[in-house]
Amino acid sequence: MDAGDRVVSVGCTRGSPPARPAPCGKREDSMNDAERDMLKEQLRAMAAGRGDGLDLDSPERWVMEGIKDPVPFFQNLDKLIPGDSILYFEGCDINPEVVRFYEQNKAAGAVCVTRDTIFPVPECFHVAMSAGVIERLVELLKGKPVEGCFNHVKAYREGRLLFTFHDAFDGSHFLVSSRVPGESVEAFGLAIGATARREQNINKRDPAVLSRVLHALEHPGELRANWPWWKKLLFFWKR
Repeated sequence: MDAGDRVVSVGCTRGSPPARPAPCGKREDSMNDAERDMLKEQLRAMAAGRGDGLDLDSPERWVMEGIKDPVPFFQNLDKLIPGDSILYFEGCDINPEVVRFYEQNKAAGAVCVTRDTIFPVPECFHVAMSAGVIERLVELLKGKPVEGCFNHVKAYREGRLLFTFHDAFDGSHFLVSSRVPGESVEAFGLAIGATARREQNINKRDPAVLSRVLHALEHPGELRANWPWWKKLLFFWKR
């Protein structure tokens, strides 16, 4: 299930997650008691606001669909955002070689970014964007599955989130701040073969849903849902 980093600076730095026996989105009905308790802990933290940070806050946003190839995406990313932006990578089972690459290119001046993973606790990295970083990232993506590099990717600069890509490259919507100039969005779209539309930026995430899910976990006898609670949570957290 989806929402952030662990301990101290949630969503800000790489955490020290517990053992990672399950992929992102593990269903509660396949959890053991210890994992269920960790999920409850994370839900309490998220409902209390820990895990908050930069989010897409522009009045409108650009939306692109059907982006499934990460290689041209990153090769042309400098057409969309400034070259001194910070890239944020979040994942549940990141390859050790990729982890080393992220840590070697850790960004200075990183700030908290809203987490996209609730449970299991993911690893989060803030990487300084540069031509060399993009070149190496593309090499890694050519040899490893996307989920071995990240599940979600975002970018920010000067305290503003530039884009967010939840469940990146699986067909999910790629959302770009309307503060990014239209000509940059168009140039990027032409380079990767995607078109963009502009729409109102409505954040449908309601933290009260997290509290209700937590209550359902702690009082399963009271749950009267026509579909599993974890589906409600995933739907809620995907914006």
